[in-house]
Amino acid sequence: MSAVTPNEEIFYVVDFLRATGFDNLEAYQSQNQQILQFCKDVGIEIKHYLPLNRTHEEWVEQYGLKWNAFEKRKNQFDPNNILSPGQGIFN
Repeated sequence: MSAVTPNEEIFYVVDFLRATGFDNLEAYQSQNQQILQFCKDVGIEIKHYLPLNRTHEEWVEQYGLKWNAFEKRKNQFDPNNILSPGQGIFN
């Protein structure tokens, strides 16, 4: 497993605990996307713990400066691309 943290000495973990069930799942997902977009728009560097990235470019952005090291390890330890084929991390 690989984890990514912001390029800062101090960082904060923020999460929302939803205890009302999944009756408003789309509304919660929309609100989360608005928060993430706000952070991006104002330049707040964020990292998702369990990202819902759908494209290779989103994964590269998630790993930031650590992408090259991550990609190198993937090539070294999984040269046949057996692991994580459905996540869209690698083309």
